[in-house]
Amino acid sequence: MTAPTRSQILYITYDGLLDPLGASQIVPYLKGITAAQGSLVILSFEKPERGTTGMTRMAEELAAFGIRWKSLRFTAGLGAPGKVWDLSRMYFWGARLAIQNGAKIVHTRGHPTAQVGFFIKRLFGAKLIFDFRGLWVDERVDKGGWDLRRPLHRLQYRHFKNTERKLLARADQVVVLTHAVVDEVIKLGASPPSKITVIPCCADFEYFPLATAQRRAKARESIGIPADALVLGYLGSVGRMYMLDRYFRLFELGAAKRRDVHALVITQDVDALRKVLGNSLPGALHSRVHVKPATRDEAPEVIAAMDVLVSFIQPSYARMAASPTKLAECFAEGIPAICNAGVGDVAEQIDQLGAGIILDPASDDDLSRAADRLGEIRAMGGLRLRNEAQQILGLEVAVARYRSVYSKLG
Repeated sequence: MTAPTRSQILYITYDGLLDPLGASQIVPYLKGITAAQGSLVILSFEKPERGTTGMTRMAEELAAFGIRWKSLRFTAGLGAPGKVWDLSRMYFWGARLAIQNGAKIVHTRGHPTAQVGFFIKRLFGAKLIFDFRGLWVDERVDKGGWDLRRPLHRLQYRHFKNTERKLLARADQVVVLTHAVVDEVIKLGASPPSKITVIPCCADFEYFPLATAQRRAKARESIGIPADALVLGYLGSVGRMYMLDRYFRLFELGAAKRRDVHALVITQDVDALRKVLGNSLPGALHSRVHVKPATRDEAPEVIAAMDVLVSFIQPSYARMAASPTKLAECFAEGIPAICNAGVGDVAEQIDQLGAGIILDPASDDDLSRAADRLGEIRAMGGLRLRNEAQQILGLEVAVARYRSVYSKLG
């Protein structure tokens, strides 16, 4: 195949490149793609609070890779009208950039952008890559955005499920995050199956170095965690899907068995965390809970303070498509995990890598048994875990698979 020439690839994302997700799951991949395929044009929506300094720095960083970038202001605080306004601008600028740059391929990240990509495909004959990311329509229900008891929400749900089927059927290539969801997207319309590629959420193992004894000691000193503690870590957002109360229950059971057990919660949602903490944990244990609202730049150093990551996510139909980025990042640092089944390929990855244990977070018996094994689980980490995880969750794995997706377009 002859690679697309300069500026013939249009990438559309509703997530901002300046968001933490953009820095971890968009920009590194695009740099790797453009190295093989020629330069890209990106259309993204950026939060105004990220600031002009970050915008300038990102534009310069992308330009060094031959990537052009059109950023639009993300509309916040207006609810559904704001989303409609953003989508209308996405259609306008997507079509305009496709014309200006003679786009032969449009690569879309998520469902709303795929609608725009399909419009460009029909209008200009461009090939469409639907970067599926997850069962977005059903995730809206899981997160409480749509209540299917309400007629309007049921109508929206049916409309977008029909749209999802059309996009899966008409896309030239479909990228999903897990093997667990492949059969489902085939049922929903992705045909032939050969156009589906699984690319999990990976991590840059250079950005997340091994948590050596020296790095761990430095991180703990900066946070105020005893050097000899056994630290159960939580990383990410606070929300009803993430079962933070069960994480605290595991910590409580562990603290009852071992005096050295501490908890480290790395999150930007500090106010929401405090509410869960107050409702979930006896006050006597609060002094052994450490909260750090780390930025992405700070995350690699703060993660090093952990011994074991705890990642509980409420299972559901939509969760079969989920690939938690936090696992790849912690495995890169050699940190094992305690997780639950029913979330994408997590159970299979934990088993394949010997990277921790799988349990039922709703069961106190399971949590108690895990608390008995904390020392054993901690020993599953280190350089061995890092090296083996890099073979399936390293950034280079994702880049190689994305390149294979482009090579199939001919």
